[in-house]
Amino acid sequence: MVSIETGQTVAVSDLRSMVAALRAQDCLVEITSEVDPVHELGAVLHACERAGKAAMFHKVKGHQIPVVGSVLGSYERIAIALGCEPQQIHQRMVAGRAAPTPPEVVDSGQVQEVVADGDIDLATIPIPTHAPLDGGPFINAGIVIARDPESGRHNLSFNRMQIFDRDLAGVNMNVWRDVREFFLKAEAAGENLPFCVAIGVDPVLLIAGASKYEGDEYEIAGGLRGAPVPVVRALSCDVLVPALAEIVLEGEVLAGERREEGPMAEFTGHYSGTGPQTVARIKVITTRRDPIFETIAGASFEHLILGNAVTREPLLDAAVRKLSPRIGQVYLPPYACGFTAIISMRGPEPGEPQTVGFAALASHVNVKTVIIVDDDVDIFDPADVMWALSTRVRWDQGSLVAPHARGNDLDPSSDENAVQSKLIVNATLGRGRSERYTKVRYPTVDLREYDVT
Repeated sequence: MVSIETGQTVAVSDLRSMVAALRAQDCLVEITSEVDPVHELGAVLHACERAGKAAMFHKVKGHQIPVVGSVLGSYERIAIALGCEPQQIHQRMVAGRAAPTPPEVVDSGQVQEVVADGDIDLATIPIPTHAPLDGGPFINAGIVIARDPESGRHNLSFNRMQIFDRDLAGVNMNVWRDVREFFLKAEAAGENLPFCVAIGVDPVLLIAGASKYEGDEYEIAGGLRGAPVPVVRALSCDVLVPALAEIVLEGEVLAGERREEGPMAEFTGHYSGTGPQTVARIKVITTRRDPIFETIAGASFEHLILGNAVTREPLLDAAVRKLSPRIGQVYLPPYACGFTAIISMRGPEPGEPQTVGFAALASHVNVKTVIIVDDDVDIFDPADVMWALSTRVRWDQGSLVAPHARGNDLDPSSDENAVQSKLIVNATLGRGRSERYTKVRYPTVDLREYDVT
C-alpha cells in the first residue's frame, strides 16, 4: 500500500525533520508494503524518483530499520532542505561557501544512544543492492569522515562502500579525493587510516560532502545551515561525527589491503565495472534509537544533481567571473552527468569565450565539455542550446580540443588513468555577426484573453 501525506512547512535540522518537511510538502511516498532490499527496493525508489517523489520504505524484508531515499532527488527537495525557493539554490550555495561556520563540539549526541562494539555485523543494517547488475549491497549515501594524518583537518566526502563481510567493506576512492591523499599518507607510514561513515544526516552535510573545498567541509554545512553543525567525538578514534546522524560506522581503512570491488550503477548511467579498491574494517556501530537508513539509487537524478551539479556550479561561476565581466549564467546540466558546462556571455570580446572555456575546465576535474553561448540563448533549455550549436558554431574556428587531460575515472571516455580529451565550443556569433543575425522572438500571448474555438 502506498499513501501520500500532506501538512505544513517544517524547519530542517536533521534527517527526521527533513522527512517531516517532505511529508508536509507532499514530496514523500510512504511505502508500507514489504520490499526486498535486493533489487526490489532500488526499482521502487527509481520509480518514485521518476514520479517526482522521495520514498520511505517502512517494511524492508529481514530488517526492523526503515529506509528513505531520493531525499535530495530534485531541485525542489534541495530547496526544502535549504529553506529557500528553487531559483535561490545557486545564491544560497554561493553564500554558504562565503560564510564558512566551524562545527560545535558537544558532549553527547543522539547518534550514540545505541552502541555495538563487539560482534559487528553490517548485515543487520538494511543496505540495498540497488540495480540489477550491482555487485552487492552498497552504502552510497554515507558521508565518509576522516582527518589528514599531518594537519588534522577533517574531510567529508562521498565514497561508495560495497559490503564484503560482517565487518569488512570496500571504500572506493577516486584519484582526486582528499580522503585518498589522507589514506596514502597513512599507508606510506605503515598505518591504517581511522575514519567514520555518517548515515542519515542533516541534508546540508550531504551537500557539503559532495562539495570540493580546501578547508573542513563541516564549515560549508554550517554556512549553508546558518549555524554550527553539532558534532560529537567518535568512540574509537579522534574523528568528529554529526551528533544528530541516524547511524555512524567507525573503523579503519586498512594499509596494504585491496580487494576487487564493483560493479555498481554510477552517475554516468553506466555500470562502473570492477577493480581493486581499499578495504575498511568496521569496529563500532552507533545509532539513534529506532534509526532510519538513508540511501541513494545508483544512476539516479539524486546521484547526478547532488554530486555533479548544484555543489559544483558555485566553483564554475567563481572561476569564469574572475576572467570576464560579461558572464551571464552558468549551468552544469544533470542530463550531461555534470561533465558539460554551459555558459552564456553578453557581447564577448574576440578570443574571450575560449579563455572563459579554459577557466571552466579548470574549475573541476569533471568538466569535460564547455559550451559558450550568447545571452539570447536559454542555457536551461537543451533545445535552445542545440539550436545555438547547430547555427552559430564555425567549427574550424570555434572548437578547441585539449588532449591528455585528467578527467573523472568513472567516465567511459577516460582511459585507465582517468585521462581524456576535453572540448571548448564557442557557440557565440561574435562581434559584427550578432548585429546581422538577430534571434527571432515573438511577444508572449495569453490565449485566455482571446475567444477561441
